[in-house]
Amino acid sequence: MRSVETENDLSIYTAKRLVEENGLNCLTLHAATLHVRDEVEVHRAVYYGKISLEFAYALSAPTMVVHSNVVRNLPPPQRRKCLARIFGEIKPYADSLGVKLALENLSYASSGYGKNVAEIEEILEIIDASGTMGFTLDFCHAIATGTTWSLLEKYNGRLCNVHVSNRGHKPFDDQTAELAALLSKLNEYSYQGPISVELSRKCTLAEILKTKNVIGKALDRFVQPKC
Repeated sequence: MRSVETENDLSIYTAKRLVEENGLNCLTLHAATLHVRDEVEVHRAVYYGKISLEFAYALSAPTMVVHSNVVRNLPPPQRRKCLARIFGEIKPYADSLGVKLALENLSYASSGYGKNVAEIEEILEIIDASGTMGFTLDFCHAIATGTTWSLLEKYNGRLCNVHVSNRGHKPFDDQTAELAALLSKLNEYSYQGPISVELSRKCTLAEILKTKNVIGKALDRFVQPKC
């Protein structure tokens, strides 16, 4: 969604053409994000959210991943006000387009607010009174903050997308104990949604394919053999 952040909203047509030409299904899309530092920036965060939703709608993506859109060090009264204003516009727009929003847990290094259960719960209480918003587990972020299992325990019923990568958004060369534990827990919760490979831009195509294969093999043990 860098194209939205640089206000090149016509790039959606290129993305749509590539998806259609390659016979792909766009299962999720990540919104462009601005972690607002002051109320004067709210309008731009709303712009990013709405244009991203139009991208998701054009690509027939059922789910759009979002951040809190506020910085971590914003005082609580301002944080609540900004959250209410931003999502007061974005959420109804998503509903009108039939796109489900899924709030993502953030990394310890992120400037945004929403890295653990307590912070995410505060956000959802403000922006999701109906309890219909989904949750995206970013495994890399959760491992770094030590929140993987608490987030899954709290939000497995809302879970509709999982971002998977090794620590630091690096590729997997082989299955790790952490990855095996994650997939086992997802199976325990009967998770049926997409698993998105989200790697650093520095990764090569070979590393991306290797990661895909590692995850695929790790998942094979949960597939029931046909009789």
